Amino acid sequence: MDQDPLSSILSLIEARAVYAGGFSAGGDWAIRFPPPEKIKFFAIARGACLLAVDGLGDPLQLDCGDVVLLSAPAPFTIASADGISPVDAYELYTEGKRMASLGQGDDFLFMGGHIDLGTTSSRLLIDNLPPVIHLRRDDAGVDQLQWLIRELVQETMAAAPGADAACSGLAHLMFLQILRGYLSRERGVDVGWLRAACDPKLAPALSLMHGDPTRNWHLPELARAAAMSRTAFATYFKAVAGIAPLSYLAEWRMRLAERKLQDGGQSVATVAQSVGYASEAAFSTAFKRIMGRSPRQRAKTGRQVSPDQLLPVTL
Repeated sequence: MDQDPLSSILSLIEARAVYAGGFSAGGDWAIRFPPPEKIKFFAIARGACLLAVDGLGDPLQLDCGDVVLLSAPAPFTIASADGISPVDAYELYTEGKRMASLGQGDDFLFMGGHIDLGTTSSRLLIDNLPPVIHLRRDDAGVDQLQWLIRELVQETMAAAPGADAACSGLAHLMFLQILRGYLSRERGVDVGWLRAACDPKLAPALSLMHGDPTRNWHLPELARAAAMSRTAFATYFKAVAGIAPLSYLAEWRMRLAERKLQDGGQSVATVAQSVGYASEAAFSTAFKRIMGRSPRQRAKTGRQVSPDQLLPVTL
């Protein structure tokens, strides 16, 4: 079965949610986290708190059942109330601890994780997310998240055989549900690849391009798949994705090629053919124009992580 457009993108960038753990707290408390190197996500499983991210204005009120995805590379504080001196997170999470406690009591429970990304095309995700995504418990379409939060708490507390695997699976589903909840909003979602991937009108055309990138697709047939005229399709596609349909196809091919070059074991000529280029020279020219360096230069770096593939500054 062909992958849907969003799954194709997440597969390309090797996005994998990792369950990190959390903490319980009670009374008056505050905890200070350093700037994350990775995209973080977390859920409030019990109680309520304030989330303050440096440089992003007033603190957010988070209630039981709320979830947050944080991509801002800035320190942040989670507290029971304003004005409490925070504990440094490094003091709580020592020797590989997954769960910590602070304050007096356990009327608050925080569960979280982060997103591991492959070295290829990770900017497709990072650059298409706002600094903070906050989904409230009562927001439309987030019912599934409440079940996932309950299951995550149960697996963490029970510590039954296979709990780590179960928590990892639940964390990945949480990440997907957060993305779905955010991308389903009618307003506030930036133009770009993620918005296009979740647009029902564009899904048939994107599925064609993703499913057979070697084919010489033409605008009229992509428009027909989307049940639009050629002009309407081209205009709508650019308004949602930020680039023209055939430019999207060219970049998608180069992203796939970069993944193959990164993995190694194939010649540039073989990679060129696998993404629809009969000529290695034509492929190399297109690759350098879109990706900023030659295929051979990219192949030499392999899976080495470059600074622009990470958030500028993890717990």
